[in-house]
Amino acid sequence: MNSPLGKTFPLGRLACRVSTMAVAAALSFGSTALAYADVTLSAIVPYTKIDPDYGRLQETYERFHAANPDITINFDYLDHDAYHNKMQALAISGNLPDVLTLWPGKRTGYLTNRGYAKDLRPFIQRDGVDKMLRPVFTQAQAPSGDVYEIGVPYVNFTNVVYVNRKLLDQLGLKYPATLEELMGQSKAIREAGYRPAVFGDQSNWVLQSCLLSVLVGRLGTPEWFANALAGKDGAGFTDPPFVNALQKIRDMVDAGFIDVSEPSTTREQALSTFVSGRSVYLIGGIWEVVNLTSALPADMKDAVEMHPLPAVAGAALAGVDSSSGQPATGFGMSAKLDDDKAEAAWKWIKFNLDPSNKDIDVKYGMLPIYTSDVGISDMLTDPLAKSSYAFSSSIKDVLPVLDDRLDAEGVTQVINAGLQELVLGSVTPQDLAAKYEAWVAANDSNRKAK
Repeated sequence: MNSPLGKTFPLGRLACRVSTMAVAAALSFGSTALAYADVTLSAIVPYTKIDPDYGRLQETYERFHAANPDITINFDYLDHDAYHNKMQALAISGNLPDVLTLWPGKRTGYLTNRGYAKDLRPFIQRDGVDKMLRPVFTQAQAPSGDVYEIGVPYVNFTNVVYVNRKLLDQLGLKYPATLEELMGQSKAIREAGYRPAVFGDQSNWVLQSCLLSVLVGRLGTPEWFANALAGKDGAGFTDPPFVNALQKIRDMVDAGFIDVSEPSTTREQALSTFVSGRSVYLIGGIWEVVNLTSALPADMKDAVEMHPLPAVAGAALAGVDSSSGQPATGFGMSAKLDDDKAEAAWKWIKFNLDPSNKDIDVKYGMLPIYTSDVGISDMLTDPLAKSSYAFSSSIKDVLPVLDDRLDAEGVTQVINAGLQELVLGSVTPQDLAAKYEAWVAANDSNRKAK
């Protein structure tokens, strides 16, 4: 199972009745060419009525259609797996809808890698959208530099260190500046009868998505990672950045920070351990906010903090203002669209980015981040929501998530399973790295595309 990238997780229906007209006027995304006649577009989305994205889509489209009565979008709704099955079939038959729901990574590579989606860069550059968005939202989604989708500017960060501040204070400890200091706290925490950290890796993807990815991203440069993906200039996953990242995890086990029971600990057990005050740290994705919001007693919400992983010795990325993550799923358009239909589809895509719709986004648990302050923090009342927005806003470098950038089969079979073996001591970092490099060299589509 891969990490839940590309999905949104509600923070609850936060009360927000704030006028956004002034902000919209100040941060409008420039002008765009108008559709010249009434246009009807087709769209299929991977949401059903049980998904928070369904309600957000309904309200956003209602507002969009009121402002653009000449554009009608007919939506079909499917659950996640059915969506991908149908889209693959429609691509083969040449009957894709006009508006596409796409992932920025490999999940919808069956569309973006085969020329079915239009490059949005001409629209982005024409209307200056990139000036309002952080670089991660308009970064290249293909070796050619193409950008196929943009969604609400929200990042699913996969590495967040949740801290029980009451326990930390009780133990006379402070949130550490370095990973070595974090590991060094393990003895005192265990002697006091608590577990240092919980992950919940029984589901077999957590250590990879929520820890290894950020370590690899910090220890290696973006250039190294791109070269390792493609096998370019002799780079690969037996290089020091990857081996050293695996070694850091083994060091965390040896220090007692990662418990040897992690491979058998469920996410539910991990959450329960943290919420009940039996663990100082919970390491997971930003989506855990929704679980903590519903599970924590009210008097404990103020005691939970969210931090990036402390600084890692030997890292090419020395600061702590980085986390692994992926932009949310977004909308693109069929490569076949042109003229009026392309302009209408772009209007819809751009409307989803506009900060004047932040009241809808916040209501359904998405806390978008822009290059400028658009007043979202003022709309939040829940302590965890405030912490979540502050965390997202503080991250400058969004690092790749392995199961988003590499073929799922290799990550699942080799890395996810291998990390559990690493925790149990049945494989070395060097051997796991060599095994994965061999799989990638023989099978991964990034190497075949070289």
